[in-house]
Amino acid sequence: MRRYLFLTVISILVLSGCVHHSPFLSEYYFQAMGDAGELVMTMDASSLKESSLDIPENAILERSERISVAMNPEGSTLYPLPLSDWTIYGAAEGNFGKILVPTAISYMDGFERIKEDGVKYYSNGSISVGVPETGILLFSTGDYLEAKDKTLDNRSLLIPSELASDMAENLFSIYVSEPKTMMDLGFELPYAVLSGMNYALITVDETNEGFFLSSVVDFKDERDAKTFTTLMRNMIVQEIRREGGKLDFKALSDMIVCERNRSYINDREMTREEVDLYLERALSLSGGLI
Repeated sequence: MRRYLFLTVISILVLSGCVHHSPFLSEYYFQAMGDAGELVMTMDASSLKESSLDIPENAILERSERISVAMNPEGSTLYPLPLSDWTIYGAAEGNFGKILVPTAISYMDGFERIKEDGVKYYSNGSISVGVPETGILLFSTGDYLEAKDKTLDNRSLLIPSELASDMAENLFSIYVSEPKTMMDLGFELPYAVLSGMNYALITVDETNEGFFLSSVVDFKDERDAKTFTTLMRNMIVQEIRREGGKLDFKALSDMIVCERNRSYINDREMTREEVDLYLERALSLSGGLI
């Protein structure tokens, strides 16, 4: 029965005749995310599908042009904060109609139809999902109506246009402003340095030469920028030594730069394994939809 329902969902999505696109043309959907402390991740799904990465077969991903997710710590200052303690909401933009896609969702195991304040969506108790307007598949592990109001009905642009354009031009991007906590980063970042950030932007893109990560972290204080830059340099030096590589301190100095209250990483080459892990974690934030 489960296999039959899954095939039914796929058939409904694939056989849909009309092609829809994101309604956001003059601004980006994800610009309405990014309250202080909120982590915003966006993926260029169209470019991802054309990249050299092994993209999982998924009907929702196949119909997506862009997927954006916000992670809200709900005021917690526990650091690091386990992933299960963040509230997640966001949207896939692309070929999502208001009739066929909700019909497909209704066939998915565990989802029940909900109508609240005139808004129809589906929930399985862990995540709520719906198509509030053509081209937008909205989902939330918290209050669905709140996510709809914040990102669609009463939008405020929280991410500056210049930064948003930079995010949109890369395969993956992460943005956070004034963080008070963070998930486990895999290395020790002093809380005083974390809480001293104005904002951080991390981007990953692919060129003919491979995958590269760049970042800019803007601090309130120049001392925190210097501390963070030194921490990043030491971490990469340890990584190179651990892998038996040759240290090029001139190249390292050019790649990791501190300018007044900003710390930059310029085109750090990533391994395929690192990018695959990044993609896996990013897709997992959809609450199992992708």
